[in-house]
Amino acid sequence: MPMSTLGWKWTSATLISSAVALMTASVPVMADAFGPVQYDPNNDQLIVTVLYDGTNPNHHFSIRWGPCRKVVDQLHEPAHRIIEVDVLDDQGNDAATTSYTEVVKIPLAGMSCRPATVTLWTPGGASGISTSLDIPGPPTAQ
Repeated sequence: MPMSTLGWKWTSATLISSAVALMTASVPVMADAFGPVQYDPNNDQLIVTVLYDGTNPNHHFSIRWGPCRKVVDQLHEPAHRIIEVDVLDDQGNDAATTSYTEVVKIPLAGMSCRPATVTLWTPGGASGISTSLDIPGPPTAQ
């Protein structure tokens, strides 16, 4: 039995509204972002403000250090060190329903790649978000 024109319109409208509801109900977090990032010389650590969206404030962040690289910018300048750090969200696929802020402290004790420019990255490869800051050499013993 052929479907009436009204039946086709109803079916099409139902399918479209269902698809839109599915797409908006589970939008994954595409990337975190950074607020203020600073070096704390008193505690020899980075203090990183992470901005993220999710369904809950219980996200935990970890770091993954990249290799220390030496870069020569100019012929008469000493080599400069750079290091990239991935900031990873344990709930990176959480639906983006509410905005949250978390302060993450990254200890630098024992880090030999210093002084250096540290670049923090969120996941996402080329589409990730980054911020950089220079950190001094390790503190001297008093």
